[in-house]
Amino acid sequence: MAVGDSAVSQMWGAVNSGQLEINPESAREVASAYFRFAQQCDGWIAEAHSLKQISGFGGLESAKQLQQGFSTKAGDLGEVLRQLKSAAESMANAHLTAARIVGEADSLHAAAIKAVQS
Repeated sequence: MAVGDSAVSQMWGAVNSGQLEINPESAREVASAYFRFAQQCDGWIAEAHSLKQISGFGGLESAKQLQQGFSTKAGDLGEVLRQLKSAAESMANAHLTAARIVGEADSLHAAAIKAVQS
């Protein structure tokens, strides 16, 4: 199960069953925060990827094993961050859907990209 799957599933279940309705302004605010977080994940994913090529541990077998262990952990971190990004984007869209303003998703996502890049 991916990180956030349970929360995302519960949110979409409530939205799709009509149990959850959100006022548009609140939905925009929450969705914007989720989209900004998702955009920030891209930078963290890139950093995790760069950590996979870490060097300077020396030539001993134990050093090579330590280096491989850190590389594996960095790869695992990248995967968790990709899952978090996906969950955040899905939660943003669920909030917009609950407020019946899902058509605003692209503009809010573009604004989040701009905010993170500046």
